[in-house]
Amino acid sequence: MTSWQGLLRLDRDRPWLLDAVLALGLLAAALWAAAAAGPVPAWQVVLMVAAAAGYAARRAAPLPAFLATGALVVIMIALGYGTAVIGAGLFLMAYTVAAHRSAAVTVIAAAYALAILIVVAVFFPDRMPLGEVATNLALFGGSFVLGRAARVHRAAARLEADRAALAERIQVKEARATLTEERLRIARELHDVVGHSLGVIALQAGVGARLVESDPAEAKAALLAIADRSRESLREVRQILGAVRDPESTTSPDPGLAAIPELVADLAAAGLHVDLEQHGDPWPLTPAMDLSAYRVLQESLTNVVRHAGTDRARVRIGYTPDALELRILDHGRGPAPGSVPASGQRGMRERMTAWGGSLDAGPAAGGGYQVIARLPGQRGEP
Repeated sequence: MTSWQGLLRLDRDRPWLLDAVLALGLLAAALWAAAAAGPVPAWQVVLMVAAAAGYAARRAAPLPAFLATGALVVIMIALGYGTAVIGAGLFLMAYTVAAHRSAAVTVIAAAYALAILIVVAVFFPDRMPLGEVATNLALFGGSFVLGRAARVHRAAARLEADRAALAERIQVKEARATLTEERLRIARELHDVVGHSLGVIALQAGVGARLVESDPAEAKAALLAIADRSRESLREVRQILGAVRDPESTTSPDPGLAAIPELVADLAAAGLHVDLEQHGDPWPLTPAMDLSAYRVLQESLTNVVRHAGTDRARVRIGYTPDALELRILDHGRGPAPGSVPASGQRGMRERMTAWGGSLDAGPAAGGGYQVIARLPGQRGEP
C-alpha cells in the first residue's frame, strides 16, 4: 500500500517521468519483438523511436501526441513494419485525451481514430482484416468512454471537495458570529448590572459621606443600603457568569418590566425619585424582549444618577397594539457639548434593534435629556 501511494504521489508530482518510463518500455518491447522476427531496418528503428517519443508526451500534449503517433503507426503499417506493440499504446493515448481534454477535443480524437481504422482497412486489408478493425474500433470506443468517465469523476470529486470546504468556512463563520453575539450579550448584561449598581452605590456613598457627622443614623442607613446593593449586584453577576459556564443550569428568572417598581424603589433609596406612569393595555412580552426593555430602563435611569445632576426623573411605559414605547425624561444638566454616546447607550440601541425596534436619545425640550425606546408589538423571539 505504501509503495502504491508513493507511486501515485510520483505520478501526481512528476507525470512526465512515468510517461517517459512507459515510452521506453514500449520502445524496448517493440524492438525486441521486431528483432525476434529478423533484422530490424534503420527506418523502422527511427519510426519506433519517434512513436515512443509521442507516448512520452501523452499528458503534456495529449491531442498532438495522439495525432502524431497515430500517423507514425499508419506509416509503419504502410511500410510493412510490425506495429503490434508500438501501436497498442494508442488506446492509452485515446484514454488520456478523453480524460484530460474537453468533449470537443475528444470528438476530434475519436474521429481521427476512426479515420485511421478506415484508412488501414481500405488500403492495407491484409494487415488488418475486418475482425481486427471491429476489435480495434471497440477498444478505441472503450478507451474514450473510460477517459470521459474518469474526467467526470475528477470534476465531481473537486466539486465535492469545494462544497465541503465552503461548508466548513460557513460553519466557522457562523460559530464566530455566534461567539461574537454571545460576547456582546454578556458585555451588555455585565455593563447594565454593574453600571447600575455602581451608580447607585456612588450616590449612596456621597449621601453617607455628607451625613456621617451631622446625622450618623442616616449615614449608617446609606452604608447598609450600599452593602445590600453590593450583595445584590454580586448575585446578579454570579447568575450571568453561571449561565456562561453552564447554559443548562437553573437560575432565577431574568428581570422584566414587572420588576420596574422594585428598580424605582431601589433608586428612591439612593435619592433619585422616579415618577412612573403606564398607559395602554399591556400585552405579553417574551422573556428575552422583557429583559431588553427592563435593561433599557435600568441603564437610562442609571445614566440619570451618574450624569444628570438631578434628583427626579420621569418614566412613561406606553402600550399600543403595534408597539411598546419607553420614555425616560429628566430635567438635569443634559449632555456636554460635543459629547458622543457611550457604550451603555450603544448597548441599549443594540437591544432594541435586535427586535426590530428603535432607540432615540438626546437633549429634551426645555433642558435635560430624553430617551425614547420602541419595541414592535406582538413579536416572538428571533
